[in-house]
Amino acid sequence: MKKFCFFICTTLLLLSGAGNSFAQSDDFGAWMSVSVEKEIKKWDFGFEQELRTMDNSSHVERVSSSLSAEYKLFKPLKIGASYEFIVLNDLENDDLQPRHRGNVYLQGKYKIGRLTASLRERIQVTYKDETERTYKMNPKWSWRNKLKFDYNIPHSPVSPFASFETFYQLNNPDGNKFDNLRYSAGTEYKFNKHHAIEIYGLIDKEINVKKPVRRFVAGAGYSFSF
Repeated sequence: MKKFCFFICTTLLLLSGAGNSFAQSDDFGAWMSVSVEKEIKKWDFGFEQELRTMDNSSHVERVSSSLSAEYKLFKPLKIGASYEFIVLNDLENDDLQPRHRGNVYLQGKYKIGRLTASLRERIQVTYKDETERTYKMNPKWSWRNKLKFDYNIPHSPVSPFASFETFYQLNNPDGNKFDNLRYSAGTEYKFNKHHAIEIYGLIDKEINVKKPVRRFVAGAGYSFSF
């Protein structure tokens, strides 16, 4: 875990500077989600609906539906897979693009007192519709690396958290590179063992691309578990 934390922190410092070599534009959006989760022994199954906005929240960026399944190998380690159907609003080409996305991942946790550190390693593949145009990477393969810290406040339903995530290309014909960084901080509020909401702020930053966008996001999510 210490080695992975060192890798993430070093990557953050190096890549934050790398993204500044391109002219960057800023944007604001909102991300909203509703999810349902079911636990059956060592399995966790989930369904989520999500809506994202862009252009200072004046347009819908994407709507997605996802299904997931996780299996606990042992207490601190689990594996998972998910499928996501995305409808993307492409303002530049004035059309809606359907996309299919699959993920497989491994996630471990390490608890230090009331602080929990988790690391998720995810391989992601995204298939894009080429009816109207072609893409350099289709399907696009990515490696996503997310480090998250959660703090359990004694006798409180509130659990603050912070996370950092990197996105690395795996099949770029011109050479693989990091193309996205994501920072977030927020809190989860549990009403009871079934209902919870999550409120967070997020910075989604494109790097090493011709027209990078840095998006500031206000996010909220509701989850029901049983």
